Amino acid sequence: MISVGIVGASGYTGEELTKILLKHPEVKIQSLTSRSHEGKNIKDVFEIDIPGVFKAPTLENLSTCDVVFFATPNGIAMNMADDLIKNNIRIIDISADFRLSDVKVWEHWYGKSHACPSLLADSVYGLPEIPNQKNKIKDAMIIANPGCYPTSSLLALLPIYESLPKQQVIIDAKSGISGVGRNLNSEKLFSEGEDNFQAYEVQTHRHYPEILQVINNHNSDLDVLFVPHLSSMIRGIFTTLYIKIDYDNINELITQYKSFYKDSPFVDVCDIDSFPKVSDVALTNNCKISLHKSVSDKGDINLVVFSVIDNLIKGASGQAVQNMNIMFGLDEKTALDF
Repeated sequence: MISVGIVGASGYTGEELTKILLKHPEVKIQSLTSRSHEGKNIKDVFEIDIPGVFKAPTLENLSTCDVVFFATPNGIAMNMADDLIKNNIRIIDISADFRLSDVKVWEHWYGKSHACPSLLADSVYGLPEIPNQKNKIKDAMIIANPGCYPTSSLLALLPIYESLPKQQVIIDAKSGISGVGRNLNSEKLFSEGEDNFQAYEVQTHRHYPEILQVINNHNSDLDVLFVPHLSSMIRGIFTTLYIKIDYDNINELITQYKSFYKDSPFVDVCDIDSFPKVSDVALTNNCKISLHKSVSDKGDINLVVFSVIDNLIKGASGQAVQNMNIMFGLDEKTALDF
C-alpha cells in the first residue's frame, strides 16, 4: 500500500483529492493536514464522512508517508520540500512552487524568493501526455502538477505546436468559480451561484510563463496571448485556441491528433463538426478536444481548437493521482475511471 499525506486537505482541491484517494485500492491515507482547521473533525469540514481530525502540517505528522500531496497556496510546498526529500518522501505539488525551471523567472512572476531553488532542476512537470514524460514522472522525487489552464491549453497544442509557424497563439480560457479556491477575495470576485462572467489578468496571469515554458522547449518562435475568464459555473474549464496554420485539411489534422493521443486514456479527440461541452467532462479526469477550420476572405487559414476539462480533477486532483499512479508503477487509470 502507498502511504499518503495531503497538506492543505481542507480546500476544494484537497477535498476532491481525498475523495479520489479514498477509493484507490493501493492507497492508505495516513495524514490530512490543514492549518486553518487543525484539530477539527474532518467530517465537520468535508461533505464526506471521514473519521479523525485535521493535523498540523509538520514533518512529524507526515514522516510515515511514501508521498505527500500539496494542495496548498503557492509558497508552502517549497518550504517543506527539502525536509521531505531528505526523508525519502516523494512530493506531488498541486501548487506552482516547482512548475517553472528557471528560478529568476519564478521569482519574477511570483514576487518572492524561492525557498529551495536547487530543487527546481530536479522537479518533473506532471503532464503525462507530453511525449516521454511518463518515464520522467516514474523516477521523480518532485512532481510539479500543471495548472488547470495550462493543462487544457497544452493538451490542445501538443500534437502540432512543434511544426507551427512563428506566431502568437491566442488562448481564450474560461474557468468555473471553484478555480479560485474556497477562500474567495470578495473585492475582486463574485460569490458562488451569482450569474456573472469576467476576464482578468490579460497576459499577466502566472500560467502564461508555464504554458510558454513547455511550448518554447521545442518551438522558440511561438508566443501566446493568454486571456483567462471567470464564470459563475461552479467547475470546469472551456478553452478556445486560435492558431494560424499553413494547411487546411481538417480531417488530416483530426487524424494527427487521434494518433498523438492513442495511448492517452484521458484525452478524447472528437470527430469533425463536434462541439464539446463542459458537462461532457464534469467529475472526470478526461479532456475533450475538437478541431475546426476557419478561412478568411483573404484566404488566411486559422485552426480553432476547443478543449474542455474539469478544473478540479484533470486540472488538479485527478491529474495529481494520475501522476502518483505512474510514479509508483500502477495503471494510470487506477481510481480515475469514473
